Amino acid sequence: MSRTVLAADFGGTHLRAAVVDEAGGILQRSDHATPASTPQNVAATVVDLLAEVARAASPQPSAVCIATAGLINADQGKVILAPNIPGFRNLVLTTPVAERLGIPAFIENDASAAALGEFRFGAGRGTRHLLHATLGTGIGGGIVIDGRLYRGASGLAGEIGHIILNPAGPKCNCGSRGCLEAMVSGVAFAQRAKKILEQRKSPVLHEIVGYGEPTAAHLHAAAAKGDALCEAEIRHGGHLLGLGLGSLVNVLNPDAVTLSGGLLAMGDMLIGPMREAMYSLAYGPAAGTLLRTSTLGEDAGLLGAAAVAFERLDG
Repeated sequence: MSRTVLAADFGGTHLRAAVVDEAGGILQRSDHATPASTPQNVAATVVDLLAEVARAASPQPSAVCIATAGLINADQGKVILAPNIPGFRNLVLTTPVAERLGIPAFIENDASAAALGEFRFGAGRGTRHLLHATLGTGIGGGIVIDGRLYRGASGLAGEIGHIILNPAGPKCNCGSRGCLEAMVSGVAFAQRAKKILEQRKSPVLHEIVGYGEPTAAHLHAAAAKGDALCEAEIRHGGHLLGLGLGSLVNVLNPDAVTLSGGLLAMGDMLIGPMREAMYSLAYGPAAGTLLRTSTLGEDAGLLGAAAVAFERLDG
């Protein structure tokens, strides 16, 4: 009988848990809103949800992994800092989970988990070395080398959003200037849209946004309606993203680069310039690097966590 694991995708708004088999099949699942409460109560909710899903599983899961955003010390089972969950600092999640369920418990950064999920179950299947980029509100990533997730000396490997493109560029939340995330992310595109509105350069964008706060989706909607300035901003962002990924391709020489996240909704307006810039930098044989988009959809977090659990079980 195939092994199963328990997987959780834990974010600021949603908490998802599932039982997953070795083929990536989701056998049992439960989705809830993340409660607005103290870190201890939120952690207790995570444990209760995992226990609830595990009770309905057959066969019983062999291990559990929680994927969440933020700085993670996977070896210590600790969330060092979770930007989307106020108060989550230096909080150990794996111990209460393991004690409640009686199985090994692990934790992983969600973008790193997504990389292993794509490698094992998704767009990265058939590769040996993989670079994965998550393109959403922020920019994250993960690295798979020789079929195993690369975590680095302190578990921080894969933070591709914080490579520097322009030392004189906009300030990033990490404290540096000109990070990829500060220049090409959902937040960065929203800031570009806000600047366009302030300068009164796009009646189309103004009509779409109204009196609310502009978002990356608003910028794309205006571009899709033919606004040349908004389209130029997205294409410039795609170009910058490609420069960042092309540089990483030359460093890591992966078989493939896989992409996931909400910014993919911008389609070829973003991906076209990104692809062109990435391949323009790719050195020698790196020009043959495959570029693929995620095939896991909304289940990427769950399947990424499951992939990490199976990797940990297999040592």
